[in-house]
Amino acid sequence: MPAPLRVLVGSQFGLFFAGNSLSLIGTWMQRIACSWLVWEWTHSAFWVGVVSAGDLLPGFAIGPFAGVVADRWNRLRLNILAQSASALLALLTAVLIAMDHLGLIGLVILITLQGMLQAAIQPARMAMVQQMVPLEDLGTAVALNSVCVNLARILGPAVAGAMILYLDVTWTFALNALFTLIFVLVLTRLNLGTYVRRPRTRTFFGEMTEGFAHILQTQPLWLILLVMLCGGSMVRAMIELMPAIAAGTFTENAAGLAALTGAAAFGAVVSGLTIRSGSTARVLYRVQVWWGIGALGAIIVTQTESATIAIIASVIIGFTATRSLVLTQTFVQLATPDALRGRVLSVHGLIARGSPALGALIIGFAADRIGLSLTVELSSGVLILLFLMSVPFIRAAVAKMNDPA
Repeated sequence: MPAPLRVLVGSQFGLFFAGNSLSLIGTWMQRIACSWLVWEWTHSAFWVGVVSAGDLLPGFAIGPFAGVVADRWNRLRLNILAQSASALLALLTAVLIAMDHLGLIGLVILITLQGMLQAAIQPARMAMVQQMVPLEDLGTAVALNSVCVNLARILGPAVAGAMILYLDVTWTFALNALFTLIFVLVLTRLNLGTYVRRPRTRTFFGEMTEGFAHILQTQPLWLILLVMLCGGSMVRAMIELMPAIAAGTFTENAAGLAALTGAAAFGAVVSGLTIRSGSTARVLYRVQVWWGIGALGAIIVTQTESATIAIIASVIIGFTATRSLVLTQTFVQLATPDALRGRVLSVHGLIARGSPALGALIIGFAADRIGLSLTVELSSGVLILLFLMSVPFIRAAVAKMNDPA
């Protein structure tokens, strides 16, 4: 069988892939539902950024600790506990919204708690992949997991947009709770291969420092993570701001949100299905190009008054963001020794989760003062300028990878 089919059918990874996909889609459904609620309550792009920050920014504080925990303790047990707590929080949020007992501050608090749980478990969830497949299939499994994670970031908002339009926003939280519980059941069915831990020669904080030191000493790693920080803050953040973008382009907010998030999801699916492996060294160039194209899409979606053009631009954003994120995560997983994988993935995770929230918060704050279109035009221009300035560093890193001696 082809390698992807063999990995999905012939190993435990297929079961994990299905459950993880559901859980992640539910997580991102809830995220866009929160943004929509806040926009309906406040009509402020800044507050949309605040709720995104509450969900995503905890990774900056928790991520490094979570990485050490993922390398020290049982990753499967950690996932079961954290996902169970996450399901209960989502269910509580749904009940409070249905009873009309949840306000703006309460929503931000609940979503921040949810974000803390997701940040705490992300390194262990990603690092588990290598315990499910034979060594020769690890690259394929990592690529499939990357596609799963990054497609969910686009598909979840699209499903949420449709549910808000045709049902009620409360159901997005309830469905997220159900999806997460299904994932918990899947996790209890897994029997992972033995993870051989190294003898502990350092303290907890010493191991955390070791992870950061490895990244700083490995030029391709810190370069690609820096590129993802910039791209996530200025391009991927557009997904978090879709409620504000829809309000500026469509007469009906919910219909516009469903159309734009659905278009971004379509672009993400096409990107995921057409991605091909290539030279590892060339990935550094490719992710820059894709983020740059995404920046142009961000400018178009906030400048145009045409719904059709806005939908096309959203397709571009979904395609390029997914392509960039999948390539980056695959590169990081394969370039990191197993003994350090949890800690390096924690840094990757905090950037992947935190950069869109940070970008949405800053862009939203500026948009309330000078307008969304001008803010995005300036931020996208800065992104492209930064990428041009980084070309000499990337050229040196690629040369080193091609000639390690």
